[in-house]
Amino acid sequence: MIGLLFSGQGAQKTGLTQDLYETVPTYRKVIDQAATILDFDLPSLLFDESQASKLASTRYCQPAILAISYGLYQLIEANLPEAKFGIGLSLGEYSALAASGHVDFATALRLIKRRGELMQQASDNAPSKMAAVMKADLADVQAACKEATSLGAVGVANVNTPQQIVIGGATAAVDQVTSELTAAGKRVVPLKVSGAFHTPVMAPIQADLNAELRAVDWQAGTFPVYSTTTQKEFSPENLTANLTQQLVSTTYFAKTLSEHKDDLTAVIEVGPGRTLISFARKLDRKLPTYRLDSSIELQKTIAALEAH
Repeated sequence: MIGLLFSGQGAQKTGLTQDLYETVPTYRKVIDQAATILDFDLPSLLFDESQASKLASTRYCQPAILAISYGLYQLIEANLPEAKFGIGLSLGEYSALAASGHVDFATALRLIKRRGELMQQASDNAPSKMAAVMKADLADVQAACKEATSLGAVGVANVNTPQQIVIGGATAAVDQVTSELTAAGKRVVPLKVSGAFHTPVMAPIQADLNAELRAVDWQAGTFPVYSTTTQKEFSPENLTANLTQQLVSTTYFAKTLSEHKDDLTAVIEVGPGRTLISFARKLDRKLPTYRLDSSIELQKTIAALEAH
């Protein structure tokens, strides 16, 4: 079974997939279509180095990554076996849902554009930050967060792998947790994000996002997509509630992927970068991993799928 891993925010980098945009009409068509739907110059945003800071902002990078991921999926869809499933990291869940057909591409783009705007709004209204804690025990990190709550909301936002836990919350509280864990000998790396996603900092925008989600005509998908907050399969009946709660809930990428470990034959990162396949390798170093974000990587992946 093939695991399709859909990239999250932070995977974007100026120039990624430019060779595909210039040489593959199918991919260029998706990006141009997305530019029309989003009403901004998406190719310039993706490929012009002078727009790197704009691309990094939440309101722009979320729809940009969804467009890239959906476009890349179109390039391998015909080569994929029937046995496959999708897992996305945060906004990557929306990309996976669009690829599977739970929601049409145009609706997914408008939805994630609005989500990005709301998350940017929440971040602007409450100074917050995130940091990755390396090789720490989850219980220790949770305890440190609990002790710092007098300084503001703070908690575990992402458990990406057993070796990487991301904390987020009010700036002062995250700084306190960082100091405590660093003093205990743990390596803590600040993340370049505009706010504390998957923490209570996002609670003020839940009602607005919920209204957007309730307006969507959710459909059954062509392949299963699993939530990294519940580890259960998304369905038209639970999508609105789960994606609303996702804003403030811890994501468990490795735990979700490991639920399917015994059935996996390979994983493919559907989106820019290689973050998720690096997480997958930490679960199983022998697991074949593939990417799609350049002509060379795409050709390697298609060749592997044809030989599969």
